Amino acid sequence: MTKPFSPFVQAPFLRAAIIVLVPFFLLALIYFVVFPNDYRLQAWLNPCSARNHTSAQLIGADAYTAVVDFRVLLGVLTLPSSYERRALLRLAYKLQPPPSGAAIDVRFVFCNVTNEEDAVLVAMEIIVYDDILVLNCTENMNDGKTYDFFSAVPRLFADQVPSYDYVGKVDDDIYYRVGHLADTLRGKPRQDMYHGFLLPCDVERKPGEDEFMAGWGYIVSWDVAVWISETEELGDDVKGPEDMTFRRWLRRGGKGKNLYGEDPARMYDYLDYRWPDGLSCFRHALVPDTIAVHYLKNRFRWARTLKFFNVTMGLKPSKLYHLDL
Repeated sequence: MTKPFSPFVQAPFLRAAIIVLVPFFLLALIYFVVFPNDYRLQAWLNPCSARNHTSAQLIGADAYTAVVDFRVLLGVLTLPSSYERRALLRLAYKLQPPPSGAAIDVRFVFCNVTNEEDAVLVAMEIIVYDDILVLNCTENMNDGKTYDFFSAVPRLFADQVPSYDYVGKVDDDIYYRVGHLADTLRGKPRQDMYHGFLLPCDVERKPGEDEFMAGWGYIVSWDVAVWISETEELGDDVKGPEDMTFRRWLRRGGKGKNLYGEDPARMYDYLDYRWPDGLSCFRHALVPDTIAVHYLKNRFRWARTLKFFNVTMGLKPSKLYHLDL
């Protein structure tokens, strides 16, 4: 009687091969699911986990799937107790479309946390968002905090690969539109670069008057930050308005020669029509082609600004809520 054909009978080595290979295949599959590409697959499979990434990572989320031409670190100098402002900024940046071809990391920066209440609440923020830098300094406005930030960043991120191309210091009352910021930085030098809002404004500038980038927000190339970190004597020259002091450092070291003052039409102060001085070369009404709006000192100004830029356009109709926008 003819036996039915079986490849396993005719080729017993196949059974042995399967027995040996199947465990390795399963092990490889498990490893791929558990440790894929710095955990990005799990974040994709688990939306709740993905939401726990920092606002910085969310802004640069396209970095996972697209070519990144350059990377920017924006350090928002703020206070440990400014919880509401950090919460607002996280929302404002998370709801922006990711910039094309750029990764922009937003991190909140303050000095030593000395209050027990702040220490507990800041620790909770770090656990959830991991977007805070605590510098070894005492809180101040014009007495070295900017120096402490720029001198610390190259050391803190020395091992990061790929490294940042630009580092920016910004206030917590300015709103950057990261897509427009990326577009204006694209193509600019990666060495000896200094970008921001140039003061005094053209119409107010006097012959021979020193120019500097307004402290609202300015960005330098990574090499400039490294130079600040390596030039310890700058730490002895930190008194006075920090934006003017920063410019003085650059002049002393012959740095920041690639200077780019942003168009006042695109980077400006929020205009409150109740102010007696009203319009100026650095203050005007909101415009669509904005890179950054400064002087958002209260929730009303933030709300007006975010509404103008259609930040709430993603709100879907639902019977669970009704809002008059």
